[in-house]
Amino acid sequence: MHVLIVGTSVVDLFLDIDPDHVKIEDRKVTFTLGDKVPSSIKKSALGGNGANVSAGLTRLEIPVTFYTYLGNDFFSREIQTGLSSEGVEIEAETNKNSNSPLHIVLDFPPQDRVILANYGKDSHGFSPKTHQFDFMYLTSIPEYWEEAYRKILDFAKENKIPIAFSPGTRQIEDKNDLVIDVIKSSKIYFSNKEEAMKISNIQDPKSNIKDLLLEIKKLGPEVVSITDGPRGAYAIDQENNCFYIVEAPTKGHEKTGAGDAYAAGFFASYLYGNNIPTSMKWGLAVSGSVMEHTGAQFGLLTRKGLDERLKTFDNLEAQSI
Repeated sequence: MHVLIVGTSVVDLFLDIDPDHVKIEDRKVTFTLGDKVPSSIKKSALGGNGANVSAGLTRLEIPVTFYTYLGNDFFSREIQTGLSSEGVEIEAETNKNSNSPLHIVLDFPPQDRVILANYGKDSHGFSPKTHQFDFMYLTSIPEYWEEAYRKILDFAKENKIPIAFSPGTRQIEDKNDLVIDVIKSSKIYFSNKEEAMKISNIQDPKSNIKDLLLEIKKLGPEVVSITDGPRGAYAIDQENNCFYIVEAPTKGHEKTGAGDAYAAGFFASYLYGNNIPTSMKWGLAVSGSVMEHTGAQFGLLTRKGLDERLKTFDNLEAQSI
């Protein structure tokens, strides 16, 4: 089983902000213009949806080729070195006149974080060296993503490669015909609940989650996975069986990379031939570990680490809904 992953790779710079210089109310952060806000660099780490899932699958012993977009700077070299050390095979489309993306993550524990995302304005293409892949995982590409997505979709159709799709912020905001075409052509769909509602025609957050799962599935995917933060996760399988699993116990509160970690665990389990309830359990195990570390990749689990963590989840099972 060889997976082609297409998406972004970034460097995340985590900053702790002095709480006396900000106001947090109703999930909004207010700064005062002209203020010099004390902060400290907590950590720098590799990130990006595609990079995170690539590292996650590789640690779980799924062979991966990662097709990504880099610039010609220090961050680009850090990304390549870091992912190569994980054992990820990289195919990089490089723009020598550009810089790689950078995220500045402002942490406000235990509430949440704000991410300042810097992406270039480059166009993105897609020209892999081989078509010998068993599955594709497609995720976020920032500005000027349409050309790449069209080529990716054509490539998948021509070579009969199934797609697992986790749309990024830009794709969800645009939600044009191309995004819907990719969803229709996908075998698995991943997102959080808020994103799924933006994709679907269901806008009421109090609506029945089964309706949301079915609404996304009607677009084409055989399997739909929707996470809902501390409220757990949901999924629907090929036979329209719907499942819910509560959030697994975790000592951490870091949210950066948790969604990618869940998708990596879920997807790896699926590729190993496990059923959807087991895949949900794997997803929670990996995401819970990532939440105990600053940085999206530090807590990703190996197969041995996953097995050990699952032993602590003996009573945690997905329930039919």
